[in-house]
Amino acid sequence: MASRVGLNNGIAFRVMAGDAQELAINGRFLTQPTTGVQRVARELTREIDHLVASGHRNLRLRLLCEAGARPDDLDLRVTRVETVPGGQGHWWEQVALPRAVRDARLLCFGNTAPIASLLGPRPVGVIIHDLSYRLYPEAYSRRYRLGHSLMLPLLLRRADPVITVSETERQALLGVAAGARDRIVVAQNGGWREDETPASPVEAPPAGYLLYVGSFSRRKNFDTVLRTAIQLAREDGLHSVIVGSCGPILTPAETEVPPDVRDRVSFVGQVEDLAQLAALYASARCLLLPSFYEASPLPPIEAMRFGCPVVASDIPAMRERCADAVEYCDPAQFASIIAAVRRVTRDPNHAALLVERGYRQVERFSWRRQAQIVLDALGLPEARDNFVAPMRRNRRR
Repeated sequence: MASRVGLNNGIAFRVMAGDAQELAINGRFLTQPTTGVQRVARELTREIDHLVASGHRNLRLRLLCEAGARPDDLDLRVTRVETVPGGQGHWWEQVALPRAVRDARLLCFGNTAPIASLLGPRPVGVIIHDLSYRLYPEAYSRRYRLGHSLMLPLLLRRADPVITVSETERQALLGVAAGARDRIVVAQNGGWREDETPASPVEAPPAGYLLYVGSFSRRKNFDTVLRTAIQLAREDGLHSVIVGSCGPILTPAETEVPPDVRDRVSFVGQVEDLAQLAALYASARCLLLPSFYEASPLPPIEAMRFGCPVVASDIPAMRERCADAVEYCDPAQFASIIAAVRRVTRDPNHAALLVERGYRQVERFSWRRQAQIVLDALGLPEARDNFVAPMRRNRRR
């Protein structure tokens, strides 16, 4: 065991470096489409790795992945990537993953965890992003609702810690399991990595546009997003760019655009390349996010980072995330959404004020800060000396 000698208040002491603990990360997110949950998982995996690499934590890191996972773009420095055979999807997570964890501490980023690990002797850390499937069941497939309904009680009883992404969501979790109060920790999502720089944008109208980034979900009020885009195209000549898709866990959404405005409403699909997404934010006149439910949304903070003013729903989690840096609207009132977008797009001074406030707001959030909170909640060691033995100093006589 290595040691070094230090000095504290004139008293010499010997520091003994203890063995590093081992943290295994559930890498199932690497084979899933990159929506908000997977984006958070990727960013946290990278930041945890970089914290350990820079000496802030005394950990050995393992990223356990399904066959076909591609973690190359995570820029991992010290994490050992292990491909674990044994199926895919839920089967892999429930059967193959817990066998591969062995004696490590397991961390799961995606609302689920292996039951065998939860029931085992070592505590499992889990991020529960939101409970939207309980409040907006019509937005999700029956299979998805059933699986998470069965998993949630076990997570809230056995996971330690339970990490969630806003105080609003913490209160929602306490409404389900008040007894988990001491194990629920809030770690707000980050915003944008400073080392990601804009590249050439995907094809989009060059003169500025209304931008939507998100899933085509009922909880995100997507039907009204599309209705807004159509009306503003007709009455204001405003182009709209819609980024996202309707994944398999969601109820199918209507995406039909009337012929008279099809040249002003563009669907560009899922944009996973962050440089392309940055360019879309930077070129937009306004981001629209009139969701009925959010926990700690990424698009508003990302848009602010690139000087894009934001129109968002006036709901508690959005206020917690965005403060006074967005134009708020009532998501249940179509007229309120239209009026809010027009206040931003028709008044350059108001838009500039929102941009200025947005630049200040983004400083509150970082992936590094979120990663530090997660590691603290897990109770894993910082890279500090864990054994101190006083020694007599040799004195000249």
